[in-house]
Amino acid sequence: MKRTKSKPTRRSARNRLHRQLVVPEKIPFIAHVHELRKRFFYIGIAVGIFGGAAISIQSQLTDILLKPAGKQQFIYTTPGGGFDFVFKLCLYAGIAASIPVIVYHLIRYMQPLIKLQTLRFVILSSLCSSVLALAGIMFGYFFGLPAAMHFLLTGFSSEQIQALISIQSYMSFVLVYLLGSALLFQLPLILIVINRFKPLRPQTLMKQQRWFILGAFITGAIISPTPDVRNQLLLSGPIILMYQLSIVLIWAINRRHKKPKKVVDLLRKDAEIQAARLSSFEEARNTWHNALQTRSTIPNPTPLTTKPAVQRPIRPQQYVQEFNRRPYRRFIEQSPQTE
Repeated sequence: MKRTKSKPTRRSARNRLHRQLVVPEKIPFIAHVHELRKRFFYIGIAVGIFGGAAISIQSQLTDILLKPAGKQQFIYTTPGGGFDFVFKLCLYAGIAASIPVIVYHLIRYMQPLIKLQTLRFVILSSLCSSVLALAGIMFGYFFGLPAAMHFLLTGFSSEQIQALISIQSYMSFVLVYLLGSALLFQLPLILIVINRFKPLRPQTLMKQQRWFILGAFITGAIISPTPDVRNQLLLSGPIILMYQLSIVLIWAINRRHKKPKKVVDLLRKDAEIQAARLSSFEEARNTWHNALQTRSTIPNPTPLTTKPAVQRPIRPQQYVQEFNRRPYRRFIEQSPQTE
């Protein structure tokens, strides 16, 4: 007949197993390096697979990339310029398609250092960031790039000056432009993350709105340097709307996480007690300073009876010189002769 473990023994074993699962064991630094190398290896495989798949649709990707330029003709100035363009186009397409894989492996690598609640916030923030970045890219591609290219390619051309642009420089300009549009649409998420660490007040954000509108118009002028006011409003309007959306989201989040009424009353009473203590301390300090000032202004009272100063007899200078000049031994030797 088998002996069963007692209830306290099973409970201790269960607690020991729970601690082993919850508390991660310390691993050496080289293990982290190996894990990071493994994560990079998976990311490299994903980029290679998506980049290889982009080769089959290279012509469609080229048409999508050249659509904002209209009928502008592009060149390449080296024999390998065409291959370099196709390779970079497929590589960038593979990286863009591998962004979910990159985010996943980054979160998995940082998971032991992040709490469960923080990990949920990071995952949700990553999803929201991807959606906002996609919206920014679509907005920049369909609205910002055509206006910017039309102004830059036709605004400075004449009969003797024609735009002759290499395909590599155009692709770099388009990538930087779309990346800037994606970052501009991250404004609500940035303010929400700041509000998580340091709560923001919607009233303060509304007061600072005029400076943000000025910055939005300056940013729109940099992104699309066109003198047309409609194009400026077309670019600056979504940025201002994103700021307004951020204020509404922060107000809703702060209202949902509002403290209970009992806690607010206790905090208010504590603040009142601290204010009363501070005021009493200020009164006591002022009274002490006033007492010190009045004591320093009162003159010292003169004593009623003053004792006369004792005058010590002043020895003559000759006595002092003779006393210092005559040694004791010489005085003993001369004393019998005088007698």
